[in-house]
Amino acid sequence: MFENAKFIDLTHTIDSSIPTWTGSCGFKYDVKKDYDDGIRVLKYEMHGACGTHMDAPSHFMRDGKNIADIPLEELFTPCVVIDVSKKRKEDLFIAPEDIKEYEASFGKIPKNALVVGFTGWQEFWSDPIKYRNPKDGGGLSFPGFSKESAELLVERGIAGIGIDTLSPDGSNQDTFPVHHTILGEGKFILENMVNLHKLPPRGASIVTLPIKIGPGTEAAVRSVGIVQT
Repeated sequence: MFENAKFIDLTHTIDSSIPTWTGSCGFKYDVKKDYDDGIRVLKYEMHGACGTHMDAPSHFMRDGKNIADIPLEELFTPCVVIDVSKKRKEDLFIAPEDIKEYEASFGKIPKNALVVGFTGWQEFWSDPIKYRNPKDGGGLSFPGFSKESAELLVERGIAGIGIDTLSPDGSNQDTFPVHHTILGEGKFILENMVNLHKLPPRGASIVTLPIKIGPGTEAAVRSVGIVQT
C-alpha cells in the first residue's frame, strides 16, 4: 500500500542537549546491564514535554482526554501546512488571514485534518538559546498561532494543530489562549516539529503516535508525513 509513497520524519531526535521550555528536557539514561552481561538494558528519564511531543486536552483541562484516550482515528489524518516561513520573525502569529489565504489557493481545510504551522523556526533547533529566545524582561519569544486563528481552525473541525516551535502560543505565554482554545475543544497539539518544508501544502497524510501513557498529559511522539509520489 506504500509502494508509491515517500515518508518524511517530522520528529527531532531526543538527547540531553535539545532545547526545551525550561532549558532542560530532563533526558538522561542509565545503563542497567551491559553487553558483558549478555544484554544491554537502559533506563530512560525525561520530561513529558521532551522533543517533538503531543499535548493532550488534559494538559490544561481537568476533565480532558489523556494521551491514551485519544482515538487512533485522530492520529491518522490529512495534513495541511500553513507556510508563513517567508515572514519568519520572533513575534509572528499565524492569523485568520493566513488561513483564508491558504484556503483561497488550496481549498477549504478538510475535517479531521492536522493543521501545521511552518514558521521556519525549526532552523534554530541546534541553537537552544536562539530556539528558546529568552527576553531580558522574562518569557520566551518565537512564532505561534493567534487565538483567532485557533478559533477558526476549531470551526473547521480539525483533529489538532502542530508547529515547529516550543508552543503554538508563541510569545503570548501569560494566558495560553491557543492551548485553551484547542485543548478545550478536545483537540491535540504537536510541538517542536521538523522537516515541515518537505511537506506539500495539501495532499499529504500524517501519522502521529505518542507513547500510550494512561495518565499522560504530554508524551513524546514519532510523527511521520506520508506523501504519494
